[in-house]
Amino acid sequence: MNILAVDDEPIMLWSLKDSLEKVFSESDDKVNSFDEIDDAIEYIDSLGDERLDYAFLDIKLRGIDGIDFASIIKKKKPEVRIVFCTAYSDKAFDAFKVNAIGYLLKPITEEKVRKLLKQIDYMFKDSEKRAHIEVKTFGNFEVFVDGKAIIWHRQKAKELFAFLIDKQGASVTNSEIALALWETDKNVRSVATIISSLRSTLKEYGIESVLVRSRNSTSVDTSQLKCDVYDLYNGSKEARNLYNGEYMANYSWAEYTNAHLIAYTGFCK
Repeated sequence: MNILAVDDEPIMLWSLKDSLEKVFSESDDKVNSFDEIDDAIEYIDSLGDERLDYAFLDIKLRGIDGIDFASIIKKKKPEVRIVFCTAYSDKAFDAFKVNAIGYLLKPITEEKVRKLLKQIDYMFKDSEKRAHIEVKTFGNFEVFVDGKAIIWHRQKAKELFAFLIDKQGASVTNSEIALALWETDKNVRSVATIISSLRSTLKEYGIESVLVRSRNSTSVDTSQLKCDVYDLYNGSKEARNLYNGEYMANYSWAEYTNAHLIAYTGFCK
């Protein structure tokens, strides 16, 4: 496989390349790293008809935005799987504009890369073997499994799942969850109970694997679900037409994202 790594910070680039070489260790795997955009483009052009399998890109590059650079790469190599590397979890929104397959929070480690690749592999397995999860965020938040709406035992568990969907795969701590659900971190001890309830409900519907837990962090595996707001950022005209100026209207913490969506779509009531 041909793997591209681009970061304009030498230390970060070295760390990224080191992690990638440990993961992509087969004899025919080639990790090519660059800290200059022109050199990276020259490398891509030199591939000719060869595939570019992965491109791991810093989302902020010298002289060009990482999102714009990803668009250039996609035009040259449509088959490439784009992964953004960033220190800012809120940049995950922008990644969907260029059909990025995932993103990694810095510092990049071998463990993080392996975890992401595992999720990507799952994404490309036969989808018929999995329950179909559809998430509706425009208007009120609802989740459907094989066309049937999930019945929640705890509304806070439903709200937690909504919060995780809003984070688009980024991990959140128990304190961040408490602040979102109760607007105070004094309820942080209650978070474990809500996570347990969420896991129990998801298990009932056969979709427990969509929840990702690691020590004091929680996230969702976005590759396992279809979501209207994700589709919107992927360029879906249908999703854009469905957006009515409301996003997870039942949760106050979603107002920031809704403001972002209004600006992004140019929606006017």
